[in-house]
Amino acid sequence: MIFLAAAALITLDFQDFGPLGTVQNGAREIVNPIRTGAEEIASPITSLWQGATRYDDLEAENLALQSEVDRLRGELVQSEIDRGDFDALLEQSGLESTEAYPLLLTRVRKSSVGNFGSGVIEIESGTSSGVKKDMAVVTAAGLVGRVEQADRSSAVVRLVSDPDFVIGAEVAGEVGLALGIGSNSEMRIEQGLKGRAEVELGDPVTTTRSDRSLFPPNIIIGTVSVIDVVDSGERKVVTIDLAADPGDLRFVSVVLVEPGAEVDEEPQGVNG
Repeated sequence: MIFLAAAALITLDFQDFGPLGTVQNGAREIVNPIRTGAEEIASPITSLWQGATRYDDLEAENLALQSEVDRLRGELVQSEIDRGDFDALLEQSGLESTEAYPLLLTRVRKSSVGNFGSGVIEIESGTSSGVKKDMAVVTAAGLVGRVEQADRSSAVVRLVSDPDFVIGAEVAGEVGLALGIGSNSEMRIEQGLKGRAEVELGDPVTTTRSDRSLFPPNIIIGTVSVIDVVDSGERKVVTIDLAADPGDLRFVSVVLVEPGAEVDEEPQGVNG
């Protein structure tokens, strides 16, 4: 019966049956306010659902853009290095770039890390993935920290911004100790650089090949932004403009090179 009624109405509609048009118009006038009200009620729910389904896509796009920004910042720092000296350094270490080291990409946990201060983060990878204490932690832009401690499925990373963070750093062929100063944008070399060291503004600062260094060489730290001569010209203090921002990290990579190990040959690739 419903089918026959529908067929009859369609037939009458095609034949431009006047009374049916009047009924249709009346029905639309009755239904339209109800439909409009329903749309207004449903609109926030629809927007909320669309927002929820788009959030993951937007977050992924944001992470991809941030990764690209980090990569470009790292390349910018490397491009400022004297090509002759840098190529010689790479030839000596058997590396092409920081990415030549085996890297383990891992997510940063947003939860608390116990009794540690604000200068640390927790990552979702541990000893079962090859993570060990004192391994370097980087982004595509450069160094962001070192592994403080590791258990099977997670690890605590001390950031370069933390005042307890100390690392051997190389600049203009000289080696000094770079210290965290509580800033997400700067570190400082306060020891090791003699007054005669030919350091200039904009010089790149990297991890060193020194036997005392825990990290492998050539990892970008940043560039020289301030040079102070102290102790009657006997020593230079250098402020480093960090290449990587440790203040807003979602993903980082652990450099899977044994702390303190010599890098005598080219690594076998990158682990994602």
